[in-house]
Amino acid sequence: MTRWIVVIALVFLFFCSSSSLAQDGFVAIWAYDGQPGLTTTCSGSTPLSDGTVIKIYWDANINGPDAADVLPTLCNDPPLCETGPQGTVNFNQFTLNGVADLGEPGCFYAINAFLSVDLLPNPSRYYLRIFEADGVTPLWTSDVKTLVSGYQEIHLLQSEWICGSGSPQCVVRDEQE
Repeated sequence: MTRWIVVIALVFLFFCSSSSLAQDGFVAIWAYDGQPGLTTTCSGSTPLSDGTVIKIYWDANINGPDAADVLPTLCNDPPLCETGPQGTVNFNQFTLNGVADLGEPGCFYAINAFLSVDLLPNPSRYYLRIFEADGVTPLWTSDVKTLVSGYQEIHLLQSEWICGSGSPQCVVRDEQE
């Protein structure tokens, strides 16, 4: 009987140690609940409306926001991503919901967690971007955040947003792109 207990304990320890050594993906909630809310122009006072699209960019070249950055690759079956592939994400854009969910215009709290499937992408650096009405010119760009394995909440501050850019990121034809 003692041998079986030792064998079971060793098997249990093996599975626990192997799962702790595995590198899991991230699970992140994005939020901006600061004041003032993000506005329709850099020095404006009109808050962005609920439904404004926020795109998530992957800073794959580790040099901050630039034209080489892309939206992270979506998994095969968002939002659950049960069939992977590893390192993909469940969404790469969401919408402002400040009035509806926070009572704060120009703010947001992502209702769904942004997650990577089974693997922490390398590098795991992301930022948010909101475009002007032309869909080409960046209006607001957040600081780059490095995500880690496991759950985290990213509460952006007003000081972590840059308004305008000087050059377009890319042409955005529609919200499904």
